Amino acid sequence: MEKSSQVKLNLQYISMQVPYWMGYSVLGTFTSVFLLSRGFTNGQIGIVLSLANLLAAIIQPFVASFADRMERIRLSQLAAVMALLLVIFSGMLLVLPKVFLVVAFIYLLLYACLVLLQPLTIAIGTFFISRGYGLNFGLARGLGSLAFAGAAAVTGLLIERFSATIILYLLIAIFLFFIVVTLAIDTRQQGGTYSASLSIEGSHQSDHSETPIGLIAFAKKYQRFMFLLIGVSLLFVFHTIINSYMFQIMQPLGGTESNVGSSLSVAAISELPTMFFFFYLLRHVRIHSLMQLAAIFFSIKAGLILFAGSIFLINLAQSLQMFGFALHTMASVYYTNQIIAQKDLVKGQTLMATANTIGGIAGSFLGGQMLSFLSVSMMLLIGTTISLAGTIIVCLTIEKK
Repeated sequence: MEKSSQVKLNLQYISMQVPYWMGYSVLGTFTSVFLLSRGFTNGQIGIVLSLANLLAAIIQPFVASFADRMERIRLSQLAAVMALLLVIFSGMLLVLPKVFLVVAFIYLLLYACLVLLQPLTIAIGTFFISRGYGLNFGLARGLGSLAFAGAAAVTGLLIERFSATIILYLLIAIFLFFIVVTLAIDTRQQGGTYSASLSIEGSHQSDHSETPIGLIAFAKKYQRFMFLLIGVSLLFVFHTIINSYMFQIMQPLGGTESNVGSSLSVAAISELPTMFFFFYLLRHVRIHSLMQLAAIFFSIKAGLILFAGSIFLINLAQSLQMFGFALHTMASVYYTNQIIAQKDLVKGQTLMATANTIGGIAGSFLGGQMLSFLSVSMMLLIGTTISLAGTIIVCLTIEKK
């Protein structure tokens, strides 16, 4: 692949990842702010978010199955359609009456579309990676994280200057840009710039005479992968508990809202080196080892938070995000790409994202329930045990290839 073509491909993919994570930041970070401005209570906000994630988790496998089977529609076009729905739902919230059930229903669909779009952006990246093209996924994802942080800061200032309604205008602008850049990416299965495979393995996998299999057949064919997804879900249960209930975790140690913000910033910043340099790390360490290492650090972080006696130790644990969450985020994309046949790759990537989502739903619900009936220390103990179970399952089910 010529260097100029490789640079163009990476710039196109970066131009898609950056607006997606900006949109995720605007919608995800300020959900409470927006819904509170529309008269929702904290409990109602939690219900809307849980239902949105649950809806996305249910729909994701079916969207993936459709994406694997579609012939006339390109993967980039499907992602653009999902982004268009985000624009439409944002516009509807601007013009429709501020009736509680109407706002709740439209916002639920809006947030679900945001979650559904994420595996499609990953699948577009693996479209090129699986064919041997020089796409630096880590660089694009890392710049997406920087865009996330920048968008959060700017959006907060805009909300203070104007109102929470500015969120909807930002979403419309961001995802209109996303649509334009995504439609320019060539993801044709045949006859396109990147249709041909550059590797022997990829050539074998990209046999277009093979028909993508259904979800049930997929589960039977990739049984170890399906068990791996269970382990991943368990890892994300406690990961979500930490992120969602950090204030409650820090409070017994004398922590404040400011300490929570600083701690989450430490975690976010620590992800960047892993994402930026993952492409080089991949050259020296086997992908199955990276998956196992990430799973182990999820539990090391959980254990450190469990026994932390100070804010400093909490932040130290948060810095391990670079070896846990960040490493898993990157490694899982390449691992799935290696294990799953190209004809079913969208399905595989989407199921991996669904495992994360299911773990997040369970973590949000269980964390709240445990805090209602148990102590913070018991929540951390149970959460760490769940994380350890996930680590064991991941390490046992990883395929060495």
